[in-house]
Amino acid sequence: MFKITENCIEQITFTEYYSSDAQKGTEEFETLIKKFESEPQYKFRMRDHDQEVYYIGYSDDCTRKSGFDPLDMYGEYYGCIDIQYLNTNGEYERL
Repeated sequence: MFKITENCIEQITFTEYYSSDAQKGTEEFETLIKKFESEPQYKFRMRDHDQEVYYIGYSDDCTRKSGFDPLDMYGEYYGCIDIQYLNTNGEYERL
C-alpha cells in the first residue's frame, strides 16, 4: 500500500491511498489503511524524464517486491519514469 501526499507541480498537499491488494471503498481497503498507518512507512518521490519531482508519498515497502507500485499504479499515468526512496542518510536513492 502507498499514499500520495504532495503534488509538487501544482503545489497541493493531500492524502490519497492506493493498494494492489484491495479495491477502494471496501472494508478490506479500510483495514489496509489502518494497518498501513500503524506500521513503518518509507518516503518516496516520483520524477519525470527531466528529473522534475511530480509527487511525494509514503509506501509500506521500499524494495523491488512492491516498491514500484506507486510508479506503476499512479506515477506512470502522469509521466513519471523514476521512483526514489529516502534512505537512512537522508538522501533519495533510485530503486
